[in-house]
Amino acid sequence: MTVPGLGYRLAAVRNTENLSQEEMAQRLGTSRSAYQYYERNQRDLTASLLLKVYEEFDVDPLWMLEGDTEDGKNPRYEEAAVAYRKIGIAVERRIIDRGLAVAPDKKYDAIDFLFDEFVNTDALVGESEAPDTTRIDSVLRLVS
Repeated sequence: MTVPGLGYRLAAVRNTENLSQEEMAQRLGTSRSAYQYYERNQRDLTASLLLKVYEEFDVDPLWMLEGDTEDGKNPRYEEAAVAYRKIGIAVERRIIDRGLAVAPDKKYDAIDFLFDEFVNTDALVGESEAPDTTRIDSVLRLVS
């Protein structure tokens, strides 16, 4: 099973660098014929080759695997932006509801902390997809 569009994105990297297939294969440490299989989407890149593309050309491995959305952003970027916004709004509401005085830098520290926690554990989101106010309150106690 091949990753849809992977060969196209690999060719785009090569073309951006103005390299021939032979030169690209050399940079990746593979044969030209093997490289052609990757670019024609007849074979998926191995993890080590994907890492090599990242190291050699500073190309996001996630983009190589998933590509872009219509607006040019990776789908996970959009999900993260929505989650960050939800957490930011929830923190702001809790500050207002509780009448807290929280310095702007501390408020953003709390948002960043909660977002990192969300990314790593999904701990802030329940069935309603709304951030857990109990957890927000406990973090706000630390920063206020």
